Amino acid sequence: MFDIGFWELFFLFLLTLFVLGPEKLPEVASYLGKQFGKVQRYFSSVKDQIDSEVDSTDIKSILKDQELSISELQKRIKETQYESESDKSEKSD
Repeated sequence: MFDIGFWELFFLFLLTLFVLGPEKLPEVASYLGKQFGKVQRYFSSVKDQIDSEVDSTDIKSILKDQELSISELQKRIKETQYESESDKSEKSD
């Protein structure tokens, strides 16, 4: 995700250990873990809401209707081309 390797994480851990000290490090790690969990739950709920909205609008049925309309238009275009070609051949004869 962030393309951070083992040694970068290890360096950040050592830096944090030196800055905060061994007494505060578990407290800070616990706090950060809880906040990260809250952020994950928030994004999960947003994703679920978006999925429910997409399902409620029935986008699939709209797309299917559009595909039917497109195929009907393509059929009409082919018929018109055929009629046009037949009219040209009748005029040339």
